[in-house]
Amino acid sequence: MKKSKVEQFTDSLKSDNGNWLNAARERKANRAWLRKSQEIALRILSVLREKGMQQKKLASMLGVSPQQVSKIVKGKENLTLETISKIEMALGAELINIAEKKSQVSYQPVSVSPTGKL
Repeated sequence: MKKSKVEQFTDSLKSDNGNWLNAARERKANRAWLRKSQEIALRILSVLREKGMQQKKLASMLGVSPQQVSKIVKGKENLTLETISKIEMALGAELINIAEKKSQVSYQPVSVSPTGKL
């Protein structure tokens, strides 16, 4: 006898062993860097499109496999600053911009006693 869609779905949940919950927890814990990774991935794809370049060409320029570039442009890789810099140099485009913020901190002179305590 053929199982109904509800029974098939229920069976699939039973065989999952809580993997979906672990994956959801991992996504939540890594949300901050995953969002940044996704933004970088979109920027890479945009630059590739602008330059008419394929991912395979970028992989060749970086000295990595096309599969690695594919992982990067999916936005789920925790990229190092070194990797981001290499991609920027290969594309000739800025992927991230660290704004220079002028500090508004003012320092007050402090007297130091001969014992060295403040």
